Amino acid sequence: MQPVRKRSIEDIVATATEEPLTVSMTDIEKVVTALQAFPSRETKLVTRYVNPAKFIQHNPSVADGLAGLQQELSQPPKANDHLEVVRAFQNGPYVFAHSEGLIAAQGVFFDVFRFETGLMVEHWVFSAGGAPPNRSGHTQTDGPTRINPSEETEKNKSIVREYYETVHVGGDHDKIPRFFSGDRCIRHEPGVSDGVAAFKRDLEELVKHRSIDEIKLVLGQADFVFIAAKGSHESNPCVYVDLYRVEDGKIAERWGFSQETPPRSECRNANGML
Repeated sequence: MQPVRKRSIEDIVATATEEPLTVSMTDIEKVVTALQAFPSRETKLVTRYVNPAKFIQHNPSVADGLAGLQQELSQPPKANDHLEVVRAFQNGPYVFAHSEGLIAAQGVFFDVFRFETGLMVEHWVFSAGGAPPNRSGHTQTDGPTRINPSEETEKNKSIVREYYETVHVGGDHDKIPRFFSGDRCIRHEPGVSDGVAAFKRDLEELVKHRSIDEIKLVLGQADFVFIAAKGSHESNPCVYVDLYRVEDGKIAERWGFSQETPPRSECRNANGML
């Protein structure tokens, strides 16, 4: 993947809102600060807005609580590790961010944080390896980053939930066209081509190896909707994470990947990935 231009917190926050920044930090700013400080192990920046009495960790490689996060941060940084937040959004107490970089040999990330009274109290993270642009020239993170303020969050969350439950959980592929505008579908998965027809062909092959059983998170802001679901691939438990962009009631664009769930014996906390 091509290196990403270093972006300021102000630039990142502008992806979610056009309102001027206030003196106090927003929840999105707190998340962006923490994520971009993580690779260099800047403990004070990463943990500044973590609730010291309550922090539920869903990253299987990190122990629970603030102590678990501090233990992870005590490890020396790796020379090539880096992380840039590409887009970040907020839905009520949740902030969800889409990033790229290099951490633990992974190249693309979705992080979700839940806030209470301005402090982070819960964290989920999902990751996949980096890949070159796909057949249509799209990377795993390129594309629009700013919301369309004319789009309605709850309406678009309902559209994407219905689509996901119908097509991916329910397996009714005949209803796919009702959720798209003609053949328009911009895709960011590695190795694929744009278009609904191409998506349907790829999906018919994918379902031979996977199942998606239950939606666990649906978060959105304006035209962007994030979904995290539980399922399996080749009989191995995994999670499926997708970010959709909706235009005028139709799905226009999708980013996402699946990640295998490690066995409980290999997890450093008991909270589960989802």
